[in-house]
Amino acid sequence: MKKISSVIMLLSLVSTLLLAQTPALAGDDDSFAPGGTAIDHSTEQFHDLKVVMDLKAHYASDVSFGLMVAKRVAAYPGTKLIVIVEGPKVAMFAKKNYLDYQGDVDEWADLANKGVQVEFCGNSVHGAGLKPQDMDGLSKSTPAVVNPGAYPTIAHYEQMGYALALPSPQDKPAQ
Repeated sequence: MKKISSVIMLLSLVSTLLLAQTPALAGDDDSFAPGGTAIDHSTEQFHDLKVVMDLKAHYASDVSFGLMVAKRVAAYPGTKLIVIVEGPKVAMFAKKNYLDYQGDVDEWADLANKGVQVEFCGNSVHGAGLKPQDMDGLSKSTPAVVNPGAYPTIAHYEQMGYALALPSPQDKPAQ
């Protein structure tokens, strides 16, 4: 009986030691992650970025999503950001639609006042039945521009050293 008791105590001790050696959570064990743990650069600050953003505005939510992306990119020191708005929702920026989209337009105007250049695709403006003079200028210091077309304009800025950014909003919003 004493021998069985000693064996049980020995097994108990061994199992306790083995359990103490294993990590408490699977998250602490890199064997569950094929590449180990990510390297943290989340607080890194980039400087003097030159970005041209192609904002494809099919829905009002695309314009809101683009605004969020533009604010994040523009927050880096010395960034030069040009946003090309194209698609049917370019009409959100028409003067006659200001009251319907005032919140978004005012936030874009705030970005323009901070130096973000906003351009509207001329083909999209005409496709929406609008003329360049129908569009909101957004800022006296950095007025919006109606360009000849999104793609040639983007190519022009890329030749000037701007990197292309394409915000990817989610699928069509619920109606």
